[in-house]
Amino acid sequence: MDASDGTRPVSRSSYSDGSEEPLIGKVNDEGGFQYPRLSKIRSVLIIASLAGTNLSSSMSHGLITVGIPYIASDLRLPDHLLLWPSSVAATENLSNKYLSHSLASGCCLLIAGALADLVGDRLINIIGTILLAISAFGSAMATSGFSMIGFRLVEGIGVSMCLPTGVSVITRSFPPGRRRNVGFGCLGLSQPLGFSLGMALEGVFATAPNGWRYGFYFCAGIGLGFTVSSILTLPKDYERPNFHWRRVLYDIDWIGALVASACLGIISYICAVLTEDISNLYQVKQIVLILIAMILIPVFVFWMDFQETRGKPVLIPNSLWSNTAFVAISMVVFMTWGVLQGSELFLSLFFQKIQHLSPLETSVNLLPNIFIGIVLNVTTGLIVHAIRVNYLIVLTATLAAVSPLLMAFVDPKWNYWTCAFWAVLLGPVSVDVVFTVAHLLITDIFAPSTHALAGAVFNTIAQLGTSVGLCVIAVVSAAVQHSSNYPKDSPDALISGYRAAFWTCFAMMVTTVIISSVGLRNIRKLGATTTENWS
Repeated sequence: MDASDGTRPVSRSSYSDGSEEPLIGKVNDEGGFQYPRLSKIRSVLIIASLAGTNLSSSMSHGLITVGIPYIASDLRLPDHLLLWPSSVAATENLSNKYLSHSLASGCCLLIAGALADLVGDRLINIIGTILLAISAFGSAMATSGFSMIGFRLVEGIGVSMCLPTGVSVITRSFPPGRRRNVGFGCLGLSQPLGFSLGMALEGVFATAPNGWRYGFYFCAGIGLGFTVSSILTLPKDYERPNFHWRRVLYDIDWIGALVASACLGIISYICAVLTEDISNLYQVKQIVLILIAMILIPVFVFWMDFQETRGKPVLIPNSLWSNTAFVAISMVVFMTWGVLQGSELFLSLFFQKIQHLSPLETSVNLLPNIFIGIVLNVTTGLIVHAIRVNYLIVLTATLAAVSPLLMAFVDPKWNYWTCAFWAVLLGPVSVDVVFTVAHLLITDIFAPSTHALAGAVFNTIAQLGTSVGLCVIAVVSAAVQHSSNYPKDSPDALISGYRAAFWTCFAMMVTTVIISSVGLRNIRKLGATTTENWS
């Protein structure tokens, strides 16, 4: 195989003993990147290890979602702290269910990505998986609300280390083509699958005395297993003959990372407290935080320009924002993640508050979005190289827009299969496709040496979209509900607020269709190669 066939060369000299080792990507004499030569089994194990880590993290989210009433009761967690480890079950505060986790991961994502690109993504990923296992085990052993919150913070840090490094491990392990595409697809499907497993497990365990702890013990065991798997299977880090730990101080844009992380953390917190009650906006501390965030945004832009002018390390060059495709896919990710979380939140509330279904019945009604998520993530990885990306994004965004539109007109008396089923089924269609496409596009825009940072940027945009999107949707819903002529907590007032939320989601998805139609019109195919990577 030579470079002229459209693929990057693989080192042959590294395998003189006939083994697969060393599993290290190298740069050849011509400056081209050399991918490790991997068997099908080793490739599957690498992808399974990375996806399994995401699955165990998402599983803990599901455990928290269902188990928070029992956790709060056993640990005597004060009401004003309920939104930190989770939300109050079956209340409008469901959107705040991961505040401590979200703050920790949001503040650390960019730093973890930049650090992984410098010292090695394998090392950072394994440390992250260890932290996830420790967090799950610590949550199971928690004796107070504050210790639970602390372990959720530890999980957030671990997640921030695993998400971006999962992206970079895949891109340096597999050349552009089907293996890489399927790898990204599996990262996507592991999250909804883990969440649903967590909810199911906690539903089984939670009612027993201290039963909520069993789910976390199980999650800790899963996390420990994937930690061992990662240690044994992940490719070794790049050879860095000139690396010294002093470079950590000088080769990372620490000021830019800290400014961005502080701004993102403040925005996430503000969105959470506003979602809980819009009147919180008028509190002095919230006003001060908003002003600080508004100041940090231009400070970050100025600092990026200053660093770029001096030829110093830059976290996210300002020139990237002149790339139409990057801006468009960032906006698509931002919007679709906000809509997905908002739609699922209000679907859950509709089933429980309006149709008076139990949490278990609600979980069963939401299962179709798990099924479609698994199917679409895998399918997208297999076919994305053969389809024009702009058509794919526009089509799936249009289908996803149908979901909130159906719920905006739904009659609570209708049978589940008449309308709600189709809304649940179509809701995640766009985000499941965008997950793979956005990873392929963003890693194509970023230099290969900064793919962990590229993964961090993607996850930061997705998390920011979730926080802001949920805030906007919840505020609109609350405003309409409180302005209705019905009693505040009556079903009629609630359904009016929920309809407003679904109309907001519909408007956001229509905006996504327009953005993808215009901004991605010149993007044709991604993840294509002239050779079959699974051969």
